[in-house]
Amino acid sequence: WLKISGAPRAARLGPSAMDLAHLRGIGLPVIGPGTAAGSASRASAPASADLERREQCGGSSSASAAAAVGRSKDLGANKSAIAAACTGTSAPVPAATAAALAGHRQPLPDELVRSIPGPDIQILCFLLQFLESEGLGSVPVYINGGYVRDLLLGKEPDDLDLSICLRDCAEDVTVAGLLERLPKFAADRPALGIVEVKLATILSNESKDKQLDTFKAHFTDTTGKKTEVDVMPTIGEETYGDDNRVPIRDQRGTPEEDALRRDLTIGALLLRVEPVAGGGLSYELFDFYGGVEDIKAGMLRSPYPRDKTVSQVRAMVLRGPAEEQMASALGLDTAEEQEVMQVLWWAKVLMDDPVRICRALRFAAKFRFELHSSFWLAAPFALEALRSKVAGSRKNTEYHKLAGYGFGACLNFFELAFGRTFGPGQDLRLGPALFGGKDEKGKPKLITAVAGFDAEAFRSVAGEMREIAEEAELIGSLLASAIATSELQQGRKPAREEFVLACDGMCVSNAMREAGHSVLSAVERLTSDMPPPGRLEAGFAAACSIPAADLGLHVQVFEAFQLCAKGTAPASTVAARRRLALALLALPSAGAEPGLLERVRRAREALAFDRPAVRGGILSCQGLLEVPPRLRKQVADLLDVTLRLLRLDSPLETPEHLSELFAAQPAVREALAPSVWFEDDGKTLREEFQPPKKGKK
Repeated sequence: WLKISGAPRAARLGPSAMDLAHLRGIGLPVIGPGTAAGSASRASAPASADLERREQCGGSSSASAAAAVGRSKDLGANKSAIAAACTGTSAPVPAATAAALAGHRQPLPDELVRSIPGPDIQILCFLLQFLESEGLGSVPVYINGGYVRDLLLGKEPDDLDLSICLRDCAEDVTVAGLLERLPKFAADRPALGIVEVKLATILSNESKDKQLDTFKAHFTDTTGKKTEVDVMPTIGEETYGDDNRVPIRDQRGTPEEDALRRDLTIGALLLRVEPVAGGGLSYELFDFYGGVEDIKAGMLRSPYPRDKTVSQVRAMVLRGPAEEQMASALGLDTAEEQEVMQVLWWAKVLMDDPVRICRALRFAAKFRFELHSSFWLAAPFALEALRSKVAGSRKNTEYHKLAGYGFGACLNFFELAFGRTFGPGQDLRLGPALFGGKDEKGKPKLITAVAGFDAEAFRSVAGEMREIAEEAELIGSLLASAIATSELQQGRKPAREEFVLACDGMCVSNAMREAGHSVLSAVERLTSDMPPPGRLEAGFAAACSIPAADLGLHVQVFEAFQLCAKGTAPASTVAARRRLALALLALPSAGAEPGLLERVRRAREALAFDRPAVRGGILSCQGLLEVPPRLRKQVADLLDVTLRLLRLDSPLETPEHLSELFAAQPAVREALAPSVWFEDDGKTLREEFQPPKKGKK
């Protein structure tokens, strides 16, 4: 039995109360002493020397311990109780109700405890039992970050992240050292329900050099379910280099210090987890910076320290004349002290890691929360660093997370990024800094500064992608739409080239690049000057009984919409891309001549006739049709368009098919006669089909 007498713990052979609870929960009989003595000893008041330490690290005083904390159902009561506790199938608590139930240093209400997934409870029990076995049962363990936020928002949480407060442990006690012993503990204690633990560092080599004590653990339970958990110590003060986003950290921080390093109050919430005598877990909420109130208000803001003066924070943030001038221009010299503290600390948070600007907008879009006004005063301090110093791939990662929230959240994000103005002259926008960055070679590649944004037009054209769920497709098409509906400052490039710059700077996937590039290329093709019809166009036009110029337009439309079919996109996505191209063509910025949109729509309707694609192999049938290689793409497109206009749905894949077509459509055969592209000698290409000479297009 494990005897707990306030401070020291003397281990004796035998299972602990947590073991007993688990054994009961999985339906095994338990023979041994009851838990009453364990309950009494665990509830004993800690020694006075221990009390101060526990308060610093978030521990409960003896009085608050008596009130306990939010308790889960006794996991050892019976088999059905643990099944209910571990399924995580109870209905989520509405966000407004959830937030109203919680408070700083208060028990987590049962309504919220029931939302914690059963597999997570099992992992927590396992880890706490492990710490007991290491003689560290009094070391505080916290659930942190988005997990706690989601609980209070009434959502089922995921991504379990844990912090262990090592503040009063010996220097040789580290998270890494503890976790390295977890796999053997799991193997020795299968009754705890975790059959395997695998460890992986989540650090770059640079982070390892800074001795960051952070690990990722993969837990596998008896059902085979795998759960990934990040584990780190509570972190104290963080310092950043000017060109380095990996901080140097004090790894013996207090919970309050750990919460302060978070970028948003709603992510600065901590949940202390402790075993309850007799089985189960208790949860105590730590809300040092008003995250619960911000959840209630639907507000995003950063925490700021309560133990520093404005002068101290100014010295930390305003590092040179440029920052001092910015602060004056923003009116911070005459603002209220609390407002200045909020703005400057948030500026520090953003300057330390400018990608937090992306995160703030992402969460605003995800939760439909409002960004506190101080954000727009803090952002100018970090804008240049976000624009040119942050690797674009880090931004791209944020946008893929954003896409997972769906079309509505993405739409809100892009409107904030391109439409919201801020700064001393209210002429700054986040879009140019958000989209682009340092490419793979470290060279900044970004879109031109935005001078105006038509939000109504953006919503209209972007609506064509409403049903798109694939992340890269959604972000790529919305970025293309935002650029196309923006007025860029002098020196802007065509929308397609601006889009390519942003993609290069963010090192995006081929899928994301193709999503926007295909649509913008189609619009460029539709608005490009149509070359005068030549011999080929004249022959096929005659076969269709339409003017050669009309046939040329149909070919142009066909080729433009074929661009939207590049890659491996499914038919529904290709159709959405084509609708988006038409919507962008209707914008004044597309520069389409009067009446073009209507002509394109009519041509598209005519080309919608469903027939198999023309196989390229039939253009090289000896003795029947031998198109010079240089002309094969042009002839294939003309042939495909002609067959659609003639409403011919027979396949054209073999020489036999071609012979049947020539017999039924002599005018098509005439359009493909060798004399069309060869001079009278039968082997020299006519001048109009010759490749352009060097220096000419």
